[in-house]
Amino acid sequence: MGVRWSGLLGWVGLVSVLLVACGGTVDEDPPPGTLARNGCQPRSCEEQGLECGTAIDGCGGVLYCGTCPEGMACGDSGLPNRCVPMPCTPASCESLGRNCGAVPDGCGGMLECGLCTPPETCGGGGTANVCGRAPCTPITCEALGKNCGTLADGCGGTLECGTCPEGQTCGGGGAPNTCGRARCTPTTCEALGKNCGTLSDGCGGTLECGTCPGGTTCGAAVPNVCGSPPCAPATCSGLGKNCGTLPDGCGGTLECGTCPGSESCGGGGAPNVCGPATCIPTTCTAQGKNCGIISNGCGGVLDCGQCFGNETCGGGGVANVCGSPCLAATCAELGKDCGIVPDGCGGILDCGTCGPGETCGGGGVPNVCAETVCRPYTCCFLGKNCGTVKDGCGGTLDCGTCPEGETCGGAGVPNVCYRSTPVCVDRDLGSELPVRVKGSTAYANDDHQSACGGRGAPDRGFLWTAPRSGTFTFDTARSALDTLLSVRRDGCGGAELACATDGISYGGGARVSATLLAGQRVLVVVDSPLGGNFSAGDFELHIDELLATEAGRCFDGTDNDGDRWVDCADTDCQDAPGCGGSGCADTDLGSALPVTYLGDTAQAGDGFQGTCGAVLQQDRAHLWTAPRSGTFVFDTVGSGHGNALYVLTGCRGRELACSASRTAGKTGAPVVKLPLLQGQTVLVVVDGLTGNDRASPIRYSLHITEYVPRESGRCSNGADDDADGWADSADSDCQ
Repeated sequence: MGVRWSGLLGWVGLVSVLLVACGGTVDEDPPPGTLARNGCQPRSCEEQGLECGTAIDGCGGVLYCGTCPEGMACGDSGLPNRCVPMPCTPASCESLGRNCGAVPDGCGGMLECGLCTPPETCGGGGTANVCGRAPCTPITCEALGKNCGTLADGCGGTLECGTCPEGQTCGGGGAPNTCGRARCTPTTCEALGKNCGTLSDGCGGTLECGTCPGGTTCGAAVPNVCGSPPCAPATCSGLGKNCGTLPDGCGGTLECGTCPGSESCGGGGAPNVCGPATCIPTTCTAQGKNCGIISNGCGGVLDCGQCFGNETCGGGGVANVCGSPCLAATCAELGKDCGIVPDGCGGILDCGTCGPGETCGGGGVPNVCAETVCRPYTCCFLGKNCGTVKDGCGGTLDCGTCPEGETCGGAGVPNVCYRSTPVCVDRDLGSELPVRVKGSTAYANDDHQSACGGRGAPDRGFLWTAPRSGTFTFDTARSALDTLLSVRRDGCGGAELACATDGISYGGGARVSATLLAGQRVLVVVDSPLGGNFSAGDFELHIDELLATEAGRCFDGTDNDGDRWVDCADTDCQDAPGCGGSGCADTDLGSALPVTYLGDTAQAGDGFQGTCGAVLQQDRAHLWTAPRSGTFVFDTVGSGHGNALYVLTGCRGRELACSASRTAGKTGAPVVKLPLLQGQTVLVVVDGLTGNDRASPIRYSLHITEYVPRESGRCSNGADDDADGWADSADSDCQ
């Protein structure tokens, strides 16, 4: 038989078995951007009964099925790609971008969007139902009597007032931002008593006086001085209260009146609202408070005590709870010495740049300067499972020994186990559930043929025993080859219960189901419909009990409910938080900037497909969050293998950009440029692009940098900072 098991890669669920890595040859490559797959007949929108939106043609391609007529919505009411009447969904204040006053909700109702905090008023900034101040009119250099240098315009911007003639300097005569002959001595933030924002240094330059800690704003009371904004006391009517005493939110109390007749304050169960029943006052402990004054819910107030030490009441951000302000971390405490990293309190740290010969993250640790080191190969990446091989960095790898009956290199492929005699069962999986097996059919024999194909293609056989009576689903989702899946009764030689060459909505996966009794054994065969392109390679086999819904099982790689849609592609999972990217990412890069990440796609599976690149290739996904608003560049310069690079909004989210290239050196490597907002999270996928007959793993270097219009000054970081297709010394900016 071909390649044998050499060890366990890992179980997701209860069983995960590694059979072997992949290999492959590269024929003449198709041009980048061409999707190729042998023997697959794409299905049109009409054939699939689809009326609208974007769908998959069953061969890795994308279909655009049009739009719905007015009054109809695509995919609503749980019917993907079908036009159905559009229900009215009331808007919210947030979706309308409103934060004050009353506005229609679009469905006949009204929304109360709250009150503004003085000095802002509702609509004061010129936008209805949005808190703001009256528009600011910038002052001019002429109005200030200034003729040189930079100074504030009074509205948060800066003025450029020109330069001085020869022999004069800006502020030289003693008047700031006025040309004169005497030498000007710039002032400092400390001398001016300022600690935040930007202001003039008096000599034509500007001073950066820093940012304010959490809970304070720059210029709240005094320009360029951190402080707390003035507190706007609440009112009884604004709080919807009509009796008793309660806090006004600014350290004072409100007297909201008394109740008439037989009513009591809080009697109906609503604190500080008149009602007929008897009110039971609450306590500080019941409300989780331990300091300050709060309402007792029945018209009175509670004194919950005071704080001690360095804690203040509400200091941790929770009203009437003792706490300390957030203490921002430093670069040294985080062990970082380059790039941008979060400080743990909502801000960011600039940890500097690297010296000559080093790059930020070059050693594989984000935000740490290091020289680029040699990356040793692994047996898995090389597709070897026996004997010793060179690791590419001067060392050797011990790839293990072959099982009894197999010889190392017996098929003429060095360091790969081979069995010359046929074999029915490659592995007994016992009765574990769920099952996830990773393996490869490369260099295996053609031991099985099924009703739906399999002639001329290598295969693997697995024995499995049902742990209980029920209906079970078997699939090969995420496989990087064109798979056939067959289930046979009672093991080798038994009657075939099911056979399929498709059944998964993307890639080369197939799916079948079978109803079994407790203790019943079956032979599960992973094969390919026919010998040829993509008939051998890495696969994943999943076995689980058939469920009514995918919800709750959105990240196991299995089609749990048998509807063709896997994990986040299934509508049952579209509200799962992890489908935003965290549930399907191989690596979380955090908010590091710049990023240099070194990886490979060995046994990664085919989990994604971009609009560029090739089908049935292995890929890796990386989660990244923008540390600030700006334009960022993603590239795979220096990867050594051609690849596709695309950026998604989530596991099955919208594609923001896609780039593919057969080369990945300093010229022509895949690169995309995207504007992102601070805190916006994206999924960056590196996909293989090595051949049109078999998926082979690739090694890659993923860079994320902030865009600059010219690369000069960044000529040794390995990245294409200006996104022009030329990096470092290959860029004319660096020559």
